[in-house]
Amino acid sequence: MFFPKLYYLNIYPIGVGDYWGVEESRVFLVYSPMNGHFSLASPQMVKEMEVYVNGASDDKTQEKMFNLFLSKGSFPIHHLPKTPHDLYQIDILTNYTCNFNCIYCYSSVGRSNQQVDFRCIKAVVDYLFCSGKKQENPYIINFSGGGEPLLSFSLIKQTIEYIKQVNRGRGYYYNIGVVTNGSVITPEIIDFFQENNVNMAVSFEILKRFQDKERGSYYRVVSNLDMMLLRNFSFGIRTTFTPESVLYMCEMIEEMAHRFPKIKKVVFDVVLAPNLFPNPETLKDYYDSFLEEYYKAKTLATQYGIVLESVALETMSMIRDRTCEGKIVLTPVGSISSCARVSSPKEDRYNDYLFGTTNDGTLIFDENRFSNIINHNNIYSQPMCHNCFAKWNCGGGCRLFHDSFDERFEKVRCEFMRKALKRELLEVISKSFYQAKGKDLKEYITNKIKQNVL
Repeated sequence: MFFPKLYYLNIYPIGVGDYWGVEESRVFLVYSPMNGHFSLASPQMVKEMEVYVNGASDDKTQEKMFNLFLSKGSFPIHHLPKTPHDLYQIDILTNYTCNFNCIYCYSSVGRSNQQVDFRCIKAVVDYLFCSGKKQENPYIINFSGGGEPLLSFSLIKQTIEYIKQVNRGRGYYYNIGVVTNGSVITPEIIDFFQENNVNMAVSFEILKRFQDKERGSYYRVVSNLDMMLLRNFSFGIRTTFTPESVLYMCEMIEEMAHRFPKIKKVVFDVVLAPNLFPNPETLKDYYDSFLEEYYKAKTLATQYGIVLESVALETMSMIRDRTCEGKIVLTPVGSISSCARVSSPKEDRYNDYLFGTTNDGTLIFDENRFSNIINHNNIYSQPMCHNCFAKWNCGGGCRLFHDSFDERFEKVRCEFMRKALKRELLEVISKSFYQAKGKDLKEYITNKIKQNVL
């Protein structure tokens, strides 16, 4: 069924009958992503909404429902940045060196002993804090990518001290984070991070057999996790799933609950590694497994008081016209990339992602290149996004995925995003229904279908 007028207004009737074991078009979920409103509806109700929008009806009930879907929602809408000066997220890639050899590493081809020159970091920090620019959002400054950032801890420490120095009396708001493999953490590092409110995410596969096979050094990482917990340092765990590990999410939650009972939050992420997926069917199987296993693990995590999240699946609060809002990524050679996963001149796509450099202590942008990058893939530039109900949550998909896989894989990814959003919407509406009515939504609608009310 096609509803062009509703689509034009970014109101999307989504067939969800398959959730109840009937044809998709037997039950609809009407979703307004720009305003955050959604509701179940019968096919007749959706047809009447389309008629009303066409101006062929003055039904007051339809008018009230329509106005509800257009009323202001609670989620901010993130639009394409017009220039690089709109950016407020900074990734500093301190080096190309790593003591791990992860099977899905995106930056292994760029390995070297190169470390970023502090003068390049200073150029970025001065641009943020010393240029007199008006701050629209808190600055987000992350040390990640390229190699293992904590192998350059002295440089990170120098940078944070410099940020504090230049911001004295200026009052800019900022958050600092580090993404690490967890193997080189020391008490000295933790003391410094605690003192300076640095957020840390540890990439860790939780189960020994997967950590050792896919990343390495299980016991060394676990020892450091225990040390941080004893020092009451708050940190997060981020687990990336391969086709081999994706079926063991619940086992990982059990392991967290019993081996690391103090850790109450974990993020599960999909992998971006073309070498792990020889054909689109293998990618589809992986995505389907990830979706099903994730919700099983989420239910189990709730029972243990663990907050489980997935940026790949839970996109309802992400309203955007491009997957990546854009960021300033300082590479170890002093160039400015648009993606933390593309950072080395040794990489084939390196030049395609660059839009600036640092030179003599100055940050220099190429605004034409930036404009081309931002407009390369978003919901306006890609035909596959036209009339897609998930486009405002998906943002058109990661550019690196587009560049790494061909069109056959892209179709699989698009379907995964639609399935994930449908599942999230149904999970939210089921929970709300139970809280309001004390009834199970699935059972309630099943009875309506049996009674031919739907």
